[in-house]
Amino acid sequence: MATHRTAASTAPITYTPAGPINGPTFTCPRCERVYPYPPDHGKPVRCECGWWYTNLGHGRIIEEFRPRIGGAATSGPEAAAGPASETH
Repeated sequence: MATHRTAASTAPITYTPAGPINGPTFTCPRCERVYPYPPDHGKPVRCECGWWYTNLGHGRIIEEFRPRIGGAATSGPEAAAGPASETH
């Protein structure tokens, strides 16, 4: 009977969507994940726990909850599709 010899496997490769964080960081107050600090008037930081953090300028951060599963409501903070806007 012949024996079957398998070739050695190559080393595994781990892919990550983001590189290391250089510069200031922002930590989600709910789940404590660390992200690059959101720029003034820039795009928001989307945390894996469902919260979005937008920097309105000079470090003034507002937060919104936008569910990832089950859709968003038609009103309230869940309905926001883009960066948050401040209301007076």
